[in-house]
Parts: sequence; C-alpha cells; structure tokens
Amino acid sequence: MRLQSAVFSLEDTVLDPAALPECRARQGLDKVLSILKMEGVWLYAVTTMSRAQARAALQEAGLDAVFRGVLTEAEACCAADSSTMFEKAARRLHSGEKDTVIFAGRLTAVENARAAGFRAVAVRGCADEQEWQAMRAAATEALESYEEYLG
Repeated sequence: MRLQSAVFSLEDTVLDPAALPECRARQGLDKVLSILKMEGVWLYAVTTMSRAQARAALQEAGLDAVFRGVLTEAEACCAADSSTMFEKAARRLHSGEKDTVIFAGRLTAVENARAAGFRAVAVRGCADEQEWQAMRAAATEALESYEEYLG
C-alpha cells in the first residue's frame, strides 16, 4: 500500500532538542520532508505545545508551509504520544493506519503508534541508550538521524 500520510511528533522529531529554546529543524529533516512532499505524502504534526507556540516554532524553523496542519493536546483532549492522537491526526489527513507512518522520538509514542496499527519510525533524539534500544525493537524502522533516511 502506498504511503499517503506521515505524522510527526513536533518536539522530538521535527525540532532539534539540542537547540532549544531556539526552534531549529533537525539536521536533514528538510530533505526528508521534501522527498515525502514530492511523493504526494501529506504531513501533519502533533504536539504538547499550544497552537500559537507550535505555529511560531514551525515558522522559526522554516517549516510552517510544509505541514498541512498541527494537532495539539488541548484540541485533541489526549496526550500527544497517545494512539488516540495519532488516530485523530490520520483522520484529519483522510487516511488510515495502513497508509500512515508515525515519526516518534519517545518509546511511549512508538509503542502507542504500533498498538494502534500504524507503522512507526523511531527517531533518536534525547533517548538514552536503553530507551533507544527499546524504541528500535518496538518500531517498524529506526533512524539515528534523518541522514540515514536519505542514504
């Protein structure tokens, strides 16, 4: 089945955690997003931030025009790393679990995405080695960095 949509966890797969409080995109992400967009994949972000904070962060990172939308915890009434959040984001993209991939930077997000039937790409960020190994085991695919996706 063709990939139709991708959902990214804003804080840990889009923004570079090492750059905070500055909002900078993770290295190589711009190329990955460009490839996905060229392939017709619709992109969405989920976040713990408020809508205003998320929009400002995406604008500062130069990615505000890339994502079709952002879904916040406050709007969805659920945790940003929950299966419910991923299901709501996929519905907004008019896609289902089989044609949507979730890019996640925390073990709970990877596990919840997989439990809901999504493909999950674990993206290493701030995870220590033990959590990273668990993320890799639980995910459909794992990336130390976005450069691996490009290779």
